[in-house]
Amino acid sequence: MSYRTKQIVSLMGSFTFSRPYYHCSTCRHGHFPWDGTLRLTEQRLSPAAREVVSLAGVHESFGKAADRSLEKMAGLRLSESTVQRTTEAAGRQAGERLEQGAVFGDAPSWDWHRDANGKTCAYVSVDWTGIMMQGDDGGKVDGRMVAVGMVFNPQPRTLDDESVSKPCDGVRYLAGFYTLDELGAQLRRQAGQVGMNRAEQWIALTDGGNGLEPFVDVNFPRAEKILDFRHAAEHVSDFAKKYRPGKGAAPLANAWCHTLKHAGGKQLVRVLGRLKRDKMTPEAQEEYDSLLHYLGNNESRTDYPRYLKNGWNIASGAIESACKRVINQRLCMGGMRWGEPGSDAVAHLRALYLSDEDQWNAFWAIAT
Repeated sequence: MSYRTKQIVSLMGSFTFSRPYYHCSTCRHGHFPWDGTLRLTEQRLSPAAREVVSLAGVHESFGKAADRSLEKMAGLRLSESTVQRTTEAAGRQAGERLEQGAVFGDAPSWDWHRDANGKTCAYVSVDWTGIMMQGDDGGKVDGRMVAVGMVFNPQPRTLDDESVSKPCDGVRYLAGFYTLDELGAQLRRQAGQVGMNRAEQWIALTDGGNGLEPFVDVNFPRAEKILDFRHAAEHVSDFAKKYRPGKGAAPLANAWCHTLKHAGGKQLVRVLGRLKRDKMTPEAQEEYDSLLHYLGNNESRTDYPRYLKNGWNIASGAIESACKRVINQRLCMGGMRWGEPGSDAVAHLRALYLSDEDQWNAFWAIAT
């Protein structure tokens, strides 16, 4: 055994200390037990300094965090590469722990809101958003889609409330380059930790993308599947513009969307079925066929009058907001290009930070 010095950067400034070094003559490896006790890393930052650096790194570009934010807020003078390595290392660790089955912190059972029938309701949603990527040596590559999943507890609608989605009183996010199978397993664990199994009604709000219906069936089999009303309304509006170009498109689209919202997708199909297809332009015919096919495939998920009567949210505004807040506001800043490992790590850490406050604190209580 011998003593060796190490310089540490903490929130109180830099300091140097001595700690014992042990070397095994058999395996010929040495180690510093005290480093593990103090949770020190190769970046030579104290745990509290690593958390603050990572916090700055998930809020703005690594360069701005190093040049301005960290020095102003904590007196830390670090290089851009140190901020990047520290933030991405924390994100990788969070992602690895989640993949291994971890859930952070205690198991708080959310106070799920009740619908108009007095049933407690738990919501789940999934979507994707794109980021720009950069290949090796700065080469051009295609962008990637980041998966964003959430379990949330939105405020209920009232009978006279015209809004289609309401703010959330509790939320858990997951984000990264997940497959649907990977995302499903982790999202179930998050849902279980906040007591989703005790909610009487499960609701899955999605835009009807490929693979989402079986994803819900496998991972949240009790859920009532609802097609996001805004996506359905966009399809209706697209057809109205082709069917009646010009100023007449908007009133017609509004009338059809009113039917969709207050009578349901099945009734709208009947209304659209009365139109004379042979009188349409080829472009309108194509859009018409697409809309009828879309509504037909989603008939069981467009019973909006019943959803509204129950006081349920019918629009996926929460997950669309999540894509913007969790991913776009950090990973889609002007001119940004990402490598896959770094963007995946930052996505994990952004999702952790923007989830309920206890998630960030619980992770950093055990981060190494």
